[in-house]
Amino acid sequence: MLLVVVAAPAALAQPTSGIGNVDPALGGDNIGSDANAPIQNTDDLIAIILGLVNWVAWFVALVAVLFGLYAGILFITAGGDDEKLTKAKNILLYSIVGIVVAILAFSIVAISKSIAGI
Repeated sequence: MLLVVVAAPAALAQPTSGIGNVDPALGGDNIGSDANAPIQNTDDLIAIILGLVNWVAWFVALVAVLFGLYAGILFITAGGDDEKLTKAKNILLYSIVGIVVAILAFSIVAISKSIAGI
């Protein structure tokens, strides 16, 4: 999340000239007039946001799977200790929730891409 806060101002900085001009040939609003800018229209902005959401979803999925493996190790090494079993069950539950959240995020990205035509 810190990366978004630090990188967002630099990535979204645009020259003040040409803002708000509508150019149908570009497929959306012309946000900036600089041809080398990473964001030329709203489609570019949507693609960047969807790419960021996709990256975060992969990260969440990876962390959830790793915690699921950790919960499995805790189950194996619990040795009948109720406290360790409860801890392993909670970690496994939260890792399953994390996987579900990641799947939903991937779904949202796919649906958004199809709606936006990207």
